[in-house]
Amino acid sequence: MEFFGFEISAWILLSVIAFVLFYLYATWPLSTFRNMGIPGPAPWPLVGNFIELGTGFQAKEMEWYKKYGKVFGIYEGRQPVLEVVDPEMCKQICVKHFTSFYNRRRLPLESKPFNHGLTVLVDQRWKDKRNTLTPAFSGSKMRIMTPIVNSAATTMLRVLDKHCKEGKTVQCKEVFGGYVVDSIGSAGFGVDVNSQEQPDHPFVKHVKEAFGSGLFSPVFLIVFFVPFLTPILNWLNIGFFPKRIMDYFVNLTETTIEIRKQQDPSEKRIDFLQQMLDAHEVYDQYIKENEAEEDENGVRLVRDGKSDTDDFHKGFTNDEVLAQSLLFFLAGYETTSTMMSFLAYSMATNPDVQDKLCAEIDDVMANYDEVTYEAVSKMSYLDMVVCETLRMFPPAIRFDRECNEDVTIAGVHIPKGMFVAVPIYVIHHDPKVYPEPEKFDPERFSKEEKEKRHPYAWLPFGAGPRNCIGMRFALLEAKIGLVRIFQNFTFEPCAETEIPPKLGKTGFLSPPNGVKLSVKPRT
Repeated sequence: MEFFGFEISAWILLSVIAFVLFYLYATWPLSTFRNMGIPGPAPWPLVGNFIELGTGFQAKEMEWYKKYGKVFGIYEGRQPVLEVVDPEMCKQICVKHFTSFYNRRRLPLESKPFNHGLTVLVDQRWKDKRNTLTPAFSGSKMRIMTPIVNSAATTMLRVLDKHCKEGKTVQCKEVFGGYVVDSIGSAGFGVDVNSQEQPDHPFVKHVKEAFGSGLFSPVFLIVFFVPFLTPILNWLNIGFFPKRIMDYFVNLTETTIEIRKQQDPSEKRIDFLQQMLDAHEVYDQYIKENEAEEDENGVRLVRDGKSDTDDFHKGFTNDEVLAQSLLFFLAGYETTSTMMSFLAYSMATNPDVQDKLCAEIDDVMANYDEVTYEAVSKMSYLDMVVCETLRMFPPAIRFDRECNEDVTIAGVHIPKGMFVAVPIYVIHHDPKVYPEPEKFDPERFSKEEKEKRHPYAWLPFGAGPRNCIGMRFALLEAKIGLVRIFQNFTFEPCAETEIPPKLGKTGFLSPPNGVKLSVKPRT
């Protein structure tokens, strides 16, 4: 009995030790912001503020901003995240002090092939690849890829015309999603999918499965709440997406690459994939034509026709090509289809704006036989409508950066290793910046009104050198599709239209029920 009693006591002691260790693990980082003197909501052990964020990222961040001010701290699991709701501080972080915030936030999961993607690359390797890829998104390259986008738009018009003739309501997310799949699938993977008329195409099925994997999958939960288990996932080669889905895209890309290598140079297809394969030639031509461009921050990534490192001209490996193609597709699909859906909703619920937009399209297109890059660039009101849609409904509600050295900005000391998040939705809906923020008003983006605001008060594509590299293509793709639509149709609310629309709650605004509208032919 004594031996048995000793055994019981030992188990009790071990249980107490295990509980204490687990409690310390679950709570140790949760005093970070209290020690820094930064206000914020009280976190729960292990899960931090995730339970509250589950009710809706944008609504909860807006609530915290109103309660704690423009700088506050939250915890995503055990990870402290400093939230900055201030355009000037955003500029300081993303541009002026860019060397202190060089990298985006990375997850510890080495999910292949995403570990080669531009968004997760760090330091010099990111800079080299970004410089190599930048010419693929220049104005001249957007002009070249316009026929690819127009082809997908032609199919979309047939789909809308069929809905119109049959008197059916339109699920905008599905129609625009098909258009985006076709245009990005063609530009990024070199595949003519025609998902709008062939919904059972293997490419479409694998895309839907990838997006249906869910944000809160077991892998996601492990990475965020028990990250010390991540090395096991890496060893087992387990990623956020099922292996069979990744295998499909890997095989598709590798097959396409081999076909391209065997093609006669005169038969080369001009698309995003081909430009990655021809990275050396693309860059050399870019320099030859003196197309190196400064962004809105005056940042010039290419200088004097030379790169900063000898690695610049190495182009992309097959893994890197696949990673950029997947990111180009995954990032562009959800965001662009979401933006177009919300724009259609805004036109249906603001018919005066829709009429004005149609009038501008008619006026400009009277001088063109087809929708071109130049034609779209002359539509100033279209640009204002798109900007207001992205203000009111930014598809991604935040972006973040990792602090790589201690720095003080606006009196706030940010230590090395701290993640900093900029809540886009909150800034876009701040009544101090945008009066009556829930009102759809494209005039906010007239030249005069824009000059009154801080230039970093509009952030749908992020900011600074690590902003969205695909911004130009996304805007071109959306605008061409929209011009083609409003040349022929208009949208109206129907009995199934949700007013206001329900918004996504997991960091993306993608409407869970989609956007249903009536489509009418223009007379």
